[in-house]
Amino acid sequence: MSKMKIAKVTVVTIMFGNRWKFLSQVVAAVMKDPHVATLIIVDNGSENKTQIEEGTKEYGKRIVILRQEKNLGSAGGFGIGLARARETDCDHVLILDDDCIPEDGAIDMFLDTLKLFRDQKVVLLGNRSNVLANKEYFYKPSLANDGVRGTFFEIFSFRKFFYFFKLLILRNAGGYKRGPFIPIIPIESFIYGGAFLPIEAVREAPLPDASLFLYGDDIEYSWNVKKLGYGTYLCSSPHISDIDFTFGANSSHIFGQFDPQTAPFRVYYRMRNMVRLSIRHSRQNKLVLFISIVVWAFGLLILGLSKQGPTKNFFKKAKLIIQAVYAGYYPNSPMAKELEGSFFSK
Repeated sequence: MSKMKIAKVTVVTIMFGNRWKFLSQVVAAVMKDPHVATLIIVDNGSENKTQIEEGTKEYGKRIVILRQEKNLGSAGGFGIGLARARETDCDHVLILDDDCIPEDGAIDMFLDTLKLFRDQKVVLLGNRSNVLANKEYFYKPSLANDGVRGTFFEIFSFRKFFYFFKLLILRNAGGYKRGPFIPIIPIESFIYGGAFLPIEAVREAPLPDASLFLYGDDIEYSWNVKKLGYGTYLCSSPHISDIDFTFGANSSHIFGQFDPQTAPFRVYYRMRNMVRLSIRHSRQNKLVLFISIVVWAFGLLILGLSKQGPTKNFFKKAKLIIQAVYAGYYPNSPMAKELEGSFFSK
Protein backbone atom coordinates (compact mmCIF):
# COMPACT_ATOMS: atom_id res chain seq x y z
CA MET A 1 0.00 0.00 0.00
CA SER A 2 1.41 3.39 -1.02
CA LYS A 3 1.95 5.96 1.69
CA MET A 4 -0.35 8.99 1.82
CA LYS A 5 1.36 12.11 0.54
CA ILE A 6 2.30 14.54 3.33
CA ALA A 7 1.83 18.19 2.47
CA LYS A 8 5.15 20.00 2.30
CA VAL A 9 5.52 23.48 3.76
CA THR A 10 8.21 26.11 3.35
CA VAL A 11 8.48 28.59 6.23
CA VAL A 12 9.82 32.09 5.58
CA THR A 13 11.04 34.47 8.28
CA ILE A 14 13.47 37.37 8.59
CA MET A 15 15.75 38.61 11.33
CA PHE A 16 17.54 41.87 12.09
CA GLY A 17 19.55 43.40 14.90
CA ASN A 18 20.13 41.29 18.00
CA ARG A 19 17.04 39.07 18.00
CA TRP A 20 18.28 35.49 18.07
CA LYS A 21 16.67 35.10 21.51
CA PHE A 22 13.33 35.40 19.69
CA LEU A 23 14.15 33.64 16.42
CA SER A 24 15.66 30.64 18.21
CA GLN A 25 12.22 29.88 19.69
CA VAL A 26 10.58 30.14 16.26
CA VAL A 27 13.17 27.76 14.79
CA ALA A 28 12.62 25.21 17.58
CA ALA A 29 8.83 25.36 17.09
CA VAL A 30 8.66 24.97 13.32
CA MET A 31 11.48 22.49 12.78
CA LYS A 32 9.80 19.76 14.83
CA ASP A 33 6.77 19.87 12.53
CA PRO A 34 6.95 16.98 10.01
CA HIS A 35 5.35 19.12 7.30
CA VAL A 36 8.19 21.65 7.27
CA ALA A 37 10.53 20.76 4.43
CA THR A 38 12.41 24.06 4.35
CA LEU A 39 12.89 27.02 6.67
CA ILE A 40 14.19 30.15 4.94
CA ILE A 41 15.79 32.73 7.23
CA VAL A 42 16.62 36.10 5.69
CA ASP A 43 19.36 37.64 7.82
CA ASN A 44 18.90 41.40 7.46
CA GLY A 45 22.39 42.36 8.57
CA SER A 46 21.87 40.94 12.06
CA GLU A 47 24.32 40.96 14.95
CA ASN A 48 23.74 37.24 15.59
CA LYS A 49 25.44 35.53 12.66
CA THR A 50 27.39 33.12 14.86
CA GLN A 51 24.36 32.22 16.98
CA ILE A 52 22.28 31.59 13.87
CA GLU A 53 24.93 29.29 12.42
CA GLU A 54 25.34 27.36 15.67
CA GLY A 55 21.63 27.21 16.42
CA THR A 56 20.60 25.89 13.00
CA LYS A 57 23.42 23.54 11.94
CA GLU A 58 21.69 20.47 13.44
CA TYR A 59 18.94 20.80 10.81
CA GLY A 60 21.32 20.69 7.87
CA LYS A 61 19.93 21.61 4.46
CA ARG A 62 16.39 21.96 5.79
CA ILE A 63 17.35 25.50 6.81
CA VAL A 64 18.44 28.04 4.21
CA ILE A 65 20.07 31.26 5.48
CA LEU A 66 20.12 34.21 3.08
CA ARG A 67 22.68 36.76 4.30
CA GLN A 68 22.15 40.46 3.58
CA GLU A 69 24.80 43.09 4.22
CA LYS A 70 22.34 45.59 5.66
CA ASN A 71 18.80 45.83 6.96
CA LEU A 72 16.41 45.81 3.99
CA GLY A 73 13.34 46.18 6.18
CA SER A 74 10.45 43.75 6.22
CA ALA A 75 9.58 44.57 2.59
CA GLY A 76 13.03 43.84 1.19
CA GLY A 77 13.67 40.91 3.51
CA PHE A 78 10.40 39.09 2.92
CA GLY A 79 10.67 39.86 -0.79
CA ILE A 80 13.97 37.96 -0.92
CA GLY A 81 12.60 35.13 1.25
CA LEU A 82 9.41 34.72 -0.80
CA ALA A 83 11.40 34.78 -4.04
CA ARG A 84 13.48 31.87 -2.72
CA ALA A 85 10.35 30.07 -1.49
CA ARG A 86 9.06 30.05 -5.08
CA GLU A 87 11.95 27.74 -5.97
CA THR A 88 11.32 25.19 -3.20
CA ASP A 89 9.43 21.92 -3.48
CA CYS A 90 6.36 22.60 -1.36
CA ASP A 91 2.57 22.87 -1.36
CA HIS A 92 2.21 25.80 1.03
CA VAL A 93 4.22 28.67 2.47
CA LEU A 94 3.92 29.79 6.10
CA ILE A 95 5.17 33.33 6.73
CA LEU A 96 6.31 34.18 10.25
CA ASP A 97 7.91 37.18 11.92
CA ASP A 98 11.01 36.37 13.95
CA ASP A 99 8.96 36.64 17.15
CA CYS A 100 5.89 34.58 16.08
CA ILE A 101 5.78 31.09 17.58
CA PRO A 102 3.13 28.71 16.19
CA GLU A 103 1.61 26.21 18.59
CA ASP A 104 2.29 22.48 18.22
CA GLY A 105 0.42 20.97 15.29
CA ALA A 106 -0.22 24.38 13.73
CA ILE A 107 0.20 23.25 10.14
CA ASP A 108 -2.18 20.30 10.59
CA MET A 109 -4.74 22.81 11.91
CA PHE A 110 -4.33 24.96 8.81
CA LEU A 111 -4.65 21.92 6.54
CA ASP A 112 -7.79 20.73 8.33
CA THR A 113 -9.36 24.17 7.89
CA LEU A 114 -8.52 24.17 4.17
CA LYS A 115 -10.62 21.02 3.74
CA LEU A 116 -13.70 23.14 4.41
CA PHE A 117 -13.01 25.18 1.28
CA ARG A 118 -12.44 22.26 -1.10
CA ASP A 119 -11.11 23.67 -4.39
CA GLN A 120 -11.42 27.36 -3.49
CA LYS A 121 -8.38 29.64 -3.58
CA VAL A 122 -7.79 30.52 0.08
CA VAL A 123 -5.20 32.18 2.34
CA LEU A 124 -5.47 31.53 6.07
CA LEU A 125 -4.19 33.63 8.97
CA GLY A 126 -3.41 32.17 12.37
CA ASN A 127 -4.89 33.57 15.57
CA ARG A 128 -2.53 36.13 17.12
CA SER A 129 -4.96 36.79 19.95
CA ASN A 130 -2.40 38.23 22.35
CA VAL A 131 -1.68 41.04 19.87
CA LEU A 132 -5.00 41.59 18.16
CA ALA A 133 -7.05 41.32 21.36
CA ASN A 134 -9.53 39.35 19.28
CA LYS A 135 -10.70 36.68 21.73
CA GLU A 136 -14.21 38.14 21.65
CA TYR A 137 -14.02 38.83 17.92
CA PHE A 138 -14.88 35.20 17.16
CA TYR A 139 -18.18 35.59 19.03
CA LYS A 140 -19.43 38.58 17.02
CA PRO A 141 -20.86 38.80 13.52
CA SER A 142 -18.18 39.94 11.09
CA LEU A 143 -18.77 43.21 9.26
CA ALA A 144 -15.69 42.69 7.12
CA ASN A 145 -15.97 42.89 3.37
CA ASP A 146 -13.79 40.18 1.89
CA GLY A 147 -12.84 42.44 -1.02
CA VAL A 148 -9.77 44.62 -1.43
CA ARG A 149 -10.04 47.91 0.48
CA GLY A 150 -7.15 49.72 -1.15
CA THR A 151 -6.98 52.44 1.51
CA PHE A 152 -6.36 52.99 5.21
CA PHE A 153 -8.44 56.16 5.22
CA GLU A 154 -12.20 55.97 4.85
CA ILE A 155 -13.34 59.05 6.72
CA PHE A 156 -15.66 60.10 3.89
CA SER A 157 -17.05 57.10 2.02
CA PHE A 158 -20.38 55.43 1.39
CA ARG A 159 -18.85 52.21 2.69
CA LYS A 160 -18.05 53.88 6.00
CA PHE A 161 -21.60 55.21 6.34
CA PHE A 162 -23.01 51.79 5.44
CA TYR A 163 -20.95 50.17 8.21
CA PHE A 164 -22.01 52.87 10.65
CA PHE A 165 -25.70 52.21 10.06
CA LYS A 166 -25.15 48.46 10.17
CA LEU A 167 -23.47 48.84 13.55
CA LEU A 168 -26.27 51.13 14.70
CA ILE A 169 -28.89 48.53 13.75
CA LEU A 170 -26.93 45.81 15.54
CA ARG A 171 -26.65 47.95 18.66
CA ASN A 172 -30.36 48.74 18.71
CA ALA A 173 -31.14 45.06 18.22
CA GLY A 174 -28.84 44.08 21.07
CA GLY A 175 -26.24 42.83 18.60
CA TYR A 176 -23.32 43.53 20.89
CA LYS A 177 -24.20 40.61 23.11
CA ARG A 178 -21.93 37.62 22.86
CA GLY A 179 -23.12 35.40 20.04
CA PRO A 180 -22.21 31.92 18.78
CA PHE A 181 -18.58 31.01 18.31
CA ILE A 182 -17.39 31.66 14.72
CA PRO A 183 -14.10 29.82 14.09
CA ILE A 184 -13.34 31.26 10.63
CA ILE A 185 -13.88 34.92 9.72
CA PRO A 186 -13.40 36.63 6.33
CA ILE A 187 -10.94 39.52 6.51
CA GLU A 188 -9.85 42.24 4.12
CA SER A 189 -6.10 41.71 4.37
CA PHE A 190 -3.51 39.57 6.10
CA ILE A 191 -0.18 40.28 7.76
CA TYR A 192 3.08 38.36 7.46
CA GLY A 193 3.04 36.82 10.94
CA GLY A 194 1.09 33.58 10.65
CA ALA A 195 -0.08 33.76 7.01
CA PHE A 196 -0.53 30.35 5.35
CA LEU A 197 -0.55 30.57 1.54
CA PRO A 198 -0.71 28.06 -1.32
CA ILE A 199 2.60 28.01 -3.19
CA GLU A 200 0.70 29.02 -6.35
CA ALA A 201 -0.24 32.34 -4.72
CA VAL A 202 3.37 32.99 -3.73
CA ARG A 203 4.55 32.26 -7.28
CA GLU A 204 1.89 34.40 -8.94
CA ALA A 205 1.65 37.48 -6.70
CA PRO A 206 4.07 40.41 -7.05
CA LEU A 207 6.74 40.39 -4.37
CA PRO A 208 6.56 43.04 -1.61
CA ASP A 209 7.67 46.50 -2.72
CA ALA A 210 11.15 46.98 -1.25
CA SER A 211 10.81 50.79 -1.37
CA LEU A 212 8.20 50.63 1.41
CA PHE A 213 10.96 49.28 3.66
CA LEU A 214 8.88 48.78 6.80
CA TYR A 215 5.18 48.57 7.75
CA GLY A 216 2.25 48.23 5.38
CA ASP A 217 4.19 46.18 2.84
CA ASP A 218 2.43 43.05 4.08
CA ILE A 219 -0.96 44.70 3.62
CA GLU A 220 -0.15 45.62 0.02
CA TYR A 221 1.16 42.10 -0.58
CA SER A 222 -2.13 40.68 0.74
CA TRP A 223 -4.14 43.04 -1.50
CA ASN A 224 -2.17 41.83 -4.53
CA VAL A 225 -2.76 38.20 -3.54
CA LYS A 226 -6.49 38.84 -3.19
CA LYS A 227 -6.60 40.44 -6.64
CA LEU A 228 -5.63 37.00 -7.96
CA GLY A 229 -8.93 35.66 -6.60
CA TYR A 230 -7.85 34.36 -3.19
CA GLY A 231 -10.19 34.66 -0.23
CA THR A 232 -8.56 35.52 3.11
CA TYR A 233 -9.74 34.18 6.46
CA LEU A 234 -8.74 34.67 10.07
CA CYS A 235 -8.83 31.35 11.95
CA SER A 236 -9.40 30.78 15.65
CA SER A 237 -6.69 28.12 15.47
CA PRO A 238 -3.81 27.67 15.33
CA HIS A 239 -2.58 30.20 17.85
CA ILE A 240 0.49 32.19 16.89
CA SER A 241 2.11 33.65 20.01
CA ASP A 242 3.99 36.94 19.77
CA ILE A 243 6.86 37.25 22.20
CA ASP A 244 7.74 40.83 21.30
CA PHE A 245 5.44 43.78 20.65
CA THR A 246 5.62 46.80 18.33
CA PHE A 247 4.06 49.21 20.83
CA GLY A 248 4.22 47.12 23.97
CA ALA A 249 1.85 44.40 25.14
CA ASN A 250 -0.60 46.86 26.71
CA SER A 251 -0.36 49.74 24.24
CA SER A 252 -2.55 50.32 21.20
CA HIS A 253 -1.42 51.18 17.68
CA ILE A 254 -2.96 54.64 18.20
CA PHE A 255 -1.80 55.80 21.63
CA GLY A 256 1.34 53.68 21.34
CA GLN A 257 2.68 56.03 18.69
CA PHE A 258 2.96 58.76 21.33
CA ASP A 259 4.55 56.52 23.94
CA PRO A 260 8.02 57.91 24.83
CA GLN A 261 9.42 54.38 24.48
CA THR A 262 8.17 54.01 20.88
CA ALA A 263 11.07 54.46 18.46
CA PRO A 264 10.66 57.25 15.86
CA PHE A 265 11.01 54.84 12.91
CA ARG A 266 7.91 52.93 14.05
CA VAL A 267 5.83 56.11 13.89
CA TYR A 268 7.33 57.49 10.68
CA TYR A 269 7.26 54.42 8.43
CA ARG A 270 3.81 53.33 9.59
CA MET A 271 2.21 56.68 8.77
CA ARG A 272 4.22 57.31 5.60
CA ASN A 273 3.29 53.94 4.11
CA MET A 274 -0.37 54.23 5.09
CA VAL A 275 -0.52 57.38 2.97
CA ARG A 276 1.62 56.00 0.15
CA LEU A 277 -0.36 52.77 -0.21
CA SER A 278 -3.71 54.53 -0.02
CA ILE A 279 -2.70 56.88 -2.83
CA ARG A 280 -1.53 53.91 -4.87
CA HIS A 281 -4.55 51.65 -4.38
CA SER A 282 -7.58 53.65 -3.24
CA ARG A 283 -10.56 54.03 -5.56
CA GLN A 284 -11.57 57.20 -3.76
CA ASN A 285 -11.45 60.55 -5.52
CA LYS A 286 -8.01 62.08 -4.92
CA LEU A 287 -9.47 65.16 -3.23
CA VAL A 288 -11.72 63.06 -1.00
CA LEU A 289 -8.76 60.86 -0.09
CA PHE A 290 -6.60 63.90 0.70
CA ILE A 291 -9.29 65.36 2.98
CA SER A 292 -9.71 61.96 4.64
CA ILE A 293 -5.97 61.72 5.32
CA VAL A 294 -5.82 65.25 6.77
CA VAL A 295 -8.85 64.63 9.01
CA TRP A 296 -7.50 61.24 10.12
CA ALA A 297 -4.04 62.66 10.94
CA PHE A 298 -5.56 65.64 12.78
CA GLY A 299 -7.75 63.27 14.79
CA LEU A 300 -4.69 61.19 15.63
CA LEU A 301 -2.89 64.28 16.93
CA ILE A 302 -5.90 65.27 19.04
CA LEU A 303 -5.98 61.77 20.58
CA GLY A 304 -2.25 61.94 21.26
CA LEU A 305 -2.60 65.34 22.88
CA SER A 306 -5.43 64.09 25.09
CA LYS A 307 -3.22 61.20 26.21
CA GLN A 308 0.16 62.93 26.55
CA GLY A 309 -0.69 66.56 27.06
CA PRO A 310 1.45 69.36 25.53
CA THR A 311 4.74 67.62 26.33
CA LYS A 312 8.01 67.77 24.44
CA ASN A 313 7.54 64.13 23.46
CA PHE A 314 4.08 64.85 22.00
CA PHE A 315 5.35 67.68 19.79
CA LYS A 316 8.27 65.55 18.56
CA LYS A 317 5.92 62.73 17.58
CA ALA A 318 3.40 65.18 16.09
CA LYS A 319 6.13 66.69 13.91
CA LEU A 320 7.18 63.20 12.83
CA ILE A 321 3.60 62.29 11.85
CA ILE A 322 3.25 65.46 9.77
CA GLN A 323 6.58 64.76 8.05
CA ALA A 324 5.45 61.19 7.35
CA VAL A 325 2.21 62.36 5.70
CA TYR A 326 4.23 64.74 3.53
CA ALA A 327 6.68 61.96 2.60
CA GLY A 328 3.72 59.76 1.66
CA TYR A 329 2.75 62.29 -1.00
CA TYR A 330 6.30 63.20 -1.98
CA PRO A 331 8.52 60.05 -1.96
CA ASN A 332 11.68 62.03 -2.78
CA SER A 333 11.35 64.31 0.24
CA PRO A 334 14.27 64.28 2.74
CA MET A 335 14.17 61.76 5.55
CA ALA A 336 13.10 63.02 8.96
CA LYS A 337 16.17 64.06 10.96
CA GLU A 338 15.10 61.85 13.86
CA LEU A 339 15.75 58.80 11.64
CA GLU A 340 19.15 59.81 10.29
CA GLY A 341 21.83 57.38 11.37
CA SER A 342 19.23 54.97 12.72
CA PHE A 343 19.55 51.24 12.10
CA PHE A 344 16.23 51.61 10.29
CA SER A 345 17.16 54.59 8.13
CA LYS A 346 17.18 54.11 4.40
